[in-house]
Amino acid sequence: MSGGNEACAQVLLDRAAGIADRPLTYRVPPALAHRAAVGVRALVPLGSRTATGLILSLGPCAAADDGGASRTPTEVRDLLDIPEPLPLFSPALLRLARRVAEETLSTLLDAVRCLVPPELLRRPPTAPRAERRIVRVQEYAARGVGRRQRAVLERLGAAPGGVPLGDLVRTGDGPAVRRLMRLGAVRVDAGAHGAAEPDRPPPTPGAHHGVGGIPRDPAGETVAPPPVLLWGAPEARVRWITDAVHRAVARGGQALVIAPAVELAEHMARALSGPHGPRVVAYHSALRASARREVWRRLLAQDADVVCGTRSALFAPLARVRLVVVDDEQDPSYKADRAPRYHARQVALERGALEPAQVVLGASAPSLEAYAAAAANTLRLVRLDPRGGPRIEIVDMRREHIRGRSGVLSPPLVGAVRRHLRAGGRVALFVNRVGYARVLVCGECGTIIRCRHCLVPVPFDRETGTVRCHLCGRVEAAPGVCPRCKGVALRWAGPGTKRVEEVVAKVFPEFRLARVDRETAAGFDRVAGEFAAGRLRLVVGTQLLLRGRRLRPSLVGVIDADAPLYRPDFRAAERAFQQLSAMTTLAGAEAVVQSRIPDHPVLRAIGAARPQPWYDEELRARREFGYPPYTHLARVTASAADAAAAASLAERAAAAARSAGVEVLGPAAAPPGAHRARVQCLLRAEARDVLRAAALSAARAGPRRRTGGRIIVEMDPEEID
Repeated sequence: MSGGNEACAQVLLDRAAGIADRPLTYRVPPALAHRAAVGVRALVPLGSRTATGLILSLGPCAAADDGGASRTPTEVRDLLDIPEPLPLFSPALLRLARRVAEETLSTLLDAVRCLVPPELLRRPPTAPRAERRIVRVQEYAARGVGRRQRAVLERLGAAPGGVPLGDLVRTGDGPAVRRLMRLGAVRVDAGAHGAAEPDRPPPTPGAHHGVGGIPRDPAGETVAPPPVLLWGAPEARVRWITDAVHRAVARGGQALVIAPAVELAEHMARALSGPHGPRVVAYHSALRASARREVWRRLLAQDADVVCGTRSALFAPLARVRLVVVDDEQDPSYKADRAPRYHARQVALERGALEPAQVVLGASAPSLEAYAAAAANTLRLVRLDPRGGPRIEIVDMRREHIRGRSGVLSPPLVGAVRRHLRAGGRVALFVNRVGYARVLVCGECGTIIRCRHCLVPVPFDRETGTVRCHLCGRVEAAPGVCPRCKGVALRWAGPGTKRVEEVVAKVFPEFRLARVDRETAAGFDRVAGEFAAGRLRLVVGTQLLLRGRRLRPSLVGVIDADAPLYRPDFRAAERAFQQLSAMTTLAGAEAVVQSRIPDHPVLRAIGAARPQPWYDEELRARREFGYPPYTHLARVTASAADAAAAASLAERAAAAARSAGVEVLGPAAAPPGAHRARVQCLLRAEARDVLRAAALSAARAGPRRRTGGRIIVEMDPEEID
């Protein structure tokens, strides 16, 4: 049926996990040879059925490998059809997907699905339609035209290939174009979609000293420049990123700009857009399926210069990426919670090396991993001038308690709120609900009860009177006295948004008050609009106050700065520092931070606005206790219908990991999910390859599918609680 010189395709079927890493070999019939390419969707026979797959490679049938099956070339079956010859991803992006699968221990199919949005797998796009472009008629003298029409003519004169009609309509120039068409000053050129490139200066040889230029090695090959850690306030970062994007596009490249939330991605897209700026598209989960299909079709046709989006936009099919920006790189939402469980920061670095492209990691308070990389010169540090932040006051709530003031709002915070409201200012009060856990706190010295072995805060179960570590699983009776000062005033604490709202409403009854949290998130746009207009000047909320950076309060009050420190996670101090940095940076003039432990290193760093000593001290602690970035972690979670089955499964996985030579913490009970018991353990090793091998051994210790048990392995977990 086939000969040694005929072409065969390796096809990855979009089916069950059993063959998710095993592409199958099919012969490409001569009639389909001109349509076959890497990334093309194909219909293939599978037994007596028809299946859909994606072509991963093409080559001579004699050299084809069907993943280990013992077939001779004469047994290879033919592809049935290639419905649409438009490739959904490039060979370069396929290499990125293979790296993601390798690093996250996921299947290749899971990784390849990142390259193709689900709506395109269900309904692949058609070949690009002919696009209407507006071209200036050079013979026409610009007489008798208004200011807007003259501006359009100047824009068209700078673009000999014309400007897409859609771009002109989006910038509000549709009426001007119609007027110019009636005058005969412009004409429509219905060429191939995306065929005409906008007029951009050619890349300058050797111009690689600034961000956006790509250097060459002595052999003439392009190499990725060192990644950059951009450390500064949000507004300063937006200006810096905008300049870098414009430089990259001016040199003929494209840019990816990634943000942790939809609102922040939209904010960045607005900052980069303009009538004479690059062609910017937004891609994120808030778009309707039809809109995502249209955006991806434009990207496949290279009809965009810049993509602004959330983490999934890192896989956008741009062919000339020269700049990749991951802003707020420290945000935990950059870690995917489903397979493949990748981190956007690592994917950005991988794509930057493959393209090659300049990678920029932006942050107001960088992750410990990024800071350590900058200290080791793996990242090039660019520190933006802070130019005077808000005045920060740390209120010692222990002292207020001694004075008999035990309310939610301290007198200094009440005074600051009243002062700003009387002066016409706007006030935001922050209440930390994210990751809140009940813990024991000493009312005399502020000490948090921690696990003696893992050094992380331990949640307190009031019903059983015990504390349980979520890392090592140890359960102990709750202490009766503080281990530091021997005081007996141990209590659990943590006010919520509703309680704070009630208190604030009683203290300031003359002012309108709004609450911003998960329960009221749908009304955020209205609240932000009224806050900006001054009709609403007092809000209470969670971290949603940072949403899109649209609130600009003159005063920010932090009700309970210690709450993040209670989390049973070795990153608790880091998360607290980052969260407090974000909230105090939001303040226009002043921030008041309430704390029961004002002498904690995090609070001292926030109050003094000197972060680097805190980073250095935290890195020393991480090194001493064996946490990242000096070791690598993997979380192995066993789930089953009942707790005993989950525990047995976790014990087998832990034993397999220990036999591979890594340290295992646990197993310990994990929060249940979807009516299933969950037990987890943490693997730790200095060498990543050793950890990956141990994690694979733990995963393979799982049960067969019919038992109902399941093991999930997550490399580099961001949240450990």
